[in-house]
Amino acid sequence: MTRIFIAPADTAPDKVCLEKSIINPVERQAVIKSFSDATYPELIDIERRGRGFFAWGFPSESPFVELWFHMGIGDFVLMTFDGAFRYYAKVLGRYDNSRAAMAIWGDQDDDSGHRELLFFLSEPISLALPTTELQDYFPSLNGPFNQISDDVMERIEADFGSVERFFRHRLLNMNVGGPVLDMSGIIKLSEREQSKPHAFEPKSTKDGRERIVETITMRRGQPQMRQSLLAAYDYTCAITGCNAPDALEATYIIPFRGKYTHHSSNGLLLRADVHTLFDLGKIAVDTRTMTLVISDELLNTSYRILAGRPLKYPHENAQRPCTEALDLHRRLVGL
Repeated sequence: MTRIFIAPADTAPDKVCLEKSIINPVERQAVIKSFSDATYPELIDIERRGRGFFAWGFPSESPFVELWFHMGIGDFVLMTFDGAFRYYAKVLGRYDNSRAAMAIWGDQDDDSGHRELLFFLSEPISLALPTTELQDYFPSLNGPFNQISDDVMERIEADFGSVERFFRHRLLNMNVGGPVLDMSGIIKLSEREQSKPHAFEPKSTKDGRERIVETITMRRGQPQMRQSLLAAYDYTCAITGCNAPDALEATYIIPFRGKYTHHSSNGLLLRADVHTLFDLGKIAVDTRTMTLVISDELLNTSYRILAGRPLKYPHENAQRPCTEALDLHRRLVGL
């Protein structure tokens, strides 16, 4: 059974350590040099899957030892402070290593520097959800480290089907300060505002046409990026097979990632409606099979036929979509 652990970080030293290993990734060599050569393949796999080294840990004392021992790869950790859930991540590995703890967090006067019971995490997703919002499942979070009981986990599985869906519905999409805003709600508010009656002004039709052209151009994506993707995908949607160029748009997998944002490996060529669903987090790509996964909301719609559909991608490796970016997109939208 997948487990959920709650790790409070309310003290000032805890927050210093958060900066070193949760908010920012740990320096690579600090980790590699702290383990034996035999562990090197495991660490490289953790670094790849976690998009860097992110870590947390506890001192080797009660009650931490027993809880840490029960923690397994694939379990989830929710970090809290100041009365809110602040970070969400998946456990990628755990080690009893005082040398690594010293390299990651340093030697401090208090116990916060002695975190030899450490565990590596996937890239933490930032949150800002008050702990009171999950009191129906997590009524008591007392203590320095908590494991959610098996009966609660069974209830979560029964209510949502999986822990991932629980997080999607109760933690990610409901959390306006988190990684994924409820885009559908935001769009509805915008539509409501735009639907208010306005006086018709014939003289404004020219400006209206210009705005339409501008909106379409922006929606299609950065021109060079779109042209690059059109050529790479042979003018065909990567999911539907649509080959009408006017309906195809450059879709950014991960937006705003610096100078590499406009590289074709951070893009997909998608039909306009599918582009919208991708941006809304209603569809994502399972990189293990390179097939499409869809949200529960789409299961009873005509888009259900997209579930499990293979992703088409360019023949040239350099132009293929980055699997790490696709994985991050999927994690962020909770699919």
